[in-house]
This record gives sequence, C-alpha cells and structure tokens, in this order.
Amino acid sequence: MNTIERIVTPFDVPPGYSREDFLRRMQLRNRRVRLRRLWRGAAGILAILLVWQAASRILGLELLLPEPLTVLRNVVTTLTVSDSHWLYGPNIYVHLWHSFLRAMAGFVSAALVAIPLGLALGRITTLREFVMPGIQGVYPIPGIAWIPLAILWFGLGDAAVVFVVFATVFFPLLFSAEAGARLISPTVLDAGRCFGARGVTLFFRVVLPATIPYIITGLRISLGGAWRMIVAGEMLASQDGIGYLLMESRFQFRAVDLMTAMILVAIVGYATEKLIVGTIEKRTIEKWEVQPS
Repeated sequence: MNTIERIVTPFDVPPGYSREDFLRRMQLRNRRVRLRRLWRGAAGILAILLVWQAASRILGLELLLPEPLTVLRNVVTTLTVSDSHWLYGPNIYVHLWHSFLRAMAGFVSAALVAIPLGLALGRITTLREFVMPGIQGVYPIPGIAWIPLAILWFGLGDAAVVFVVFATVFFPLLFSAEAGARLISPTVLDAGRCFGARGVTLFFRVVLPATIPYIITGLRISLGGAWRMIVAGEMLASQDGIGYLLMESRFQFRAVDLMTAMILVAIVGYATEKLIVGTIEKRTIEKWEVQPS
C-alpha cells in the first residue's frame, strides 16, 4: 500500500467517485506535479548554463571562467581517468572516496551525539536550562574558525578534518531535535499515556515519531554543511580529498579543474543527501505515517 492509499480516507472521496477512481486521480495529479517540477528545474539549470556561457564568451573570460562544455568535457575526462596530464596524485575516485569517508565520519558521529542530546534537552526542562546557554554561546563560532584549533590538537590529517565537520554539523542536528521534542503537543502526549504508553514506550511510540520531521530537516541541513566543511578542512589540513584538489588546481591556475572539482562535490553531495536522508525519510513515513515538513 502506497502513501496515497494510506492517507486517503472514505471522508476524502468526493461524491460521485469511487475510492479507486479518486486514488487514480490523485496519482495522476501527483505525476503531473513531479513532471512540472522536473521541467521547471531543468529550465532553471539551462538558464544558469546560458548565463555562464554568455559571461565566458562575451567578457572573454575563458581562462578564468571556462565555458560549460569545456568543463563538462573535463568532468567526463576526469571520471574516465583518461587525462594524461593529471597533476593531483591519486585519481579522482581516491580523492572523492577519502572526502566521503571523512564527511560521513564527522556527520555520523555528530548525529549519534547531537540527536539523543537534543531529544533529552527538548523533554527535560531542568537539563535544558543548565546546558542550552553554553551551547548557544558556542554556536555562533563559524565552522571554519575551528580549523586552526583542530590542526593544533590533531595535526594535519583525517582527525582534524573529521573534527571540523563534527563541530559544524553538531549544532543544526541538536537544535532541530531539541525543537521537535520540545514542541510536541501535550494533547499528543496525553493521548499516548491514555493508551498506556510510559517511559521508553512513550518515547519510541510518541515522542520520536512526532520529532522525526524536525530530525530529518536537521539531517538534510547538516549533511550539506558536512560537505561544505569537508572542502574547507581539506584545503588546509589534508594532502588528499576534493578540498585538496580544489586548492591544488588554484595553485596550478587551472580553472577548468577547479570548476570540475566543484561540480563533482555538488553531484556527490546531492547523491549522498538523496541516499541517506531520502532513505530515512521514506522509512519513517512508511513506518509511522508522518509527513516531514
């Protein structure tokens, strides 16, 4: 049974329609909405490419702003590992894999700490009053400001980069979980208690499902932040990875390679978000029938 079939009740079916006809109409409408979003998104990307092409050609910036087709050819050449003039050590897949491992290490470790802590802060007033002022005091420090301290503590290498990612994505995860747990309607909690839910049962049957939309939003924001900080961290504290590749291409004055690395970061970051957050979102909707906002 799909999501539409679960949420449509007999009271939603207009007079003169059977439930099957109404479901077909709903599915057709959703298909049209997805197609409309697809072509509008494609049109937006095409407009960006046209502006990019015009700026490069008209302003004569081929050296600093290569044309889209030039960058696309370089992306293909890089991914097929057929560039005989590769200047950046290991092939692109080794760089991407190392960046992925560091980003996931920082992201997962932050999630394992921040989400349970945020849920506890949201439900326990006394704990929130003790802990939140200190967290809110540290939060304004930008993620990139942690890099010198990370290098001082851990030296140049993976640990420094993972720490920077952790310090950056920890706060969105914590604040989203805390807000979701704190803003649960008392009516929902009372209803759970009326059905006998207490303690751990109340948490897993009521609090966690009600907080899932907030947690998913925090995961989506934090995963994007993880990829942004992995690039910044690798630029200064690593000898490989996509951030290192970006910095080296700048030193080599190769704008094509630099923009290729940026595009690959965007592609991998988007795919990671769809794979991880999209899967969690789907599993929670199917299990608890909640719709993330």
